[in-house]
Amino acid sequence: MDPLTPLQDTLLKSLLDLLVAVVWACWDRLTERQDERRARAAELEPRVLRLAPWRVMPVKTPRPMRVKPRRVRLVNANVVTVLVSRSQMAERVRRAIGERTNLCCVSTWAELVQVVARVAPAAIIADPCADESGDSARHLAWFSSGLRIPVVLYTCLTPRIAATLVRLGGSGIRHVIFYQYDDAPHRFAAALACESRGPSGPRLRAA
Repeated sequence: MDPLTPLQDTLLKSLLDLLVAVVWACWDRLTERQDERRARAAELEPRVLRLAPWRVMPVKTPRPMRVKPRRVRLVNANVVTVLVSRSQMAERVRRAIGERTNLCCVSTWAELVQVVARVAPAAIIADPCADESGDSARHLAWFSSGLRIPVVLYTCLTPRIAATLVRLGGSGIRHVIFYQYDDAPHRFAAALACESRGPSGPRLRAA
């Protein structure tokens, strides 16, 4: 085989350099796309507050003592519990207030009761149509009137929801936000800010 001429050698080296540059550029682009996908997936993943199990430490006393337990509820000002009927609704709540608060998302009223008993959240965002097997009106009235936890209703505007809102009219709930109608991010922020300042205005109204 005849040796390469200087021109052929130069062209071959240039071709190899070009091939390396193309492969490197494709690799960088592929890496950037993977990073973008991971970042997008992380943004779409709802922030859920993970609760550690309770631990009761044994206490030794010199003699048996019967003490009536005293329940003290310390409100966690940075936790908002969310129970909605659609994943899109939870995503809108996350986009609206997820950066400023820790969202504790649940899927049933029973789970919501457990979280409220353990965490004492600063507010609850709930859909009366979520978890139809539970008594939503009774739970919501208990949270608002019994425990005095600010409740913001976030639900779909349907004829069926009207009866539930009428039942909740005397429960102290003052804010209702309707999905895809008035659920812009500032609506949630305004409703929660109003609740943090205390009761004002009508007992049940749209945010």
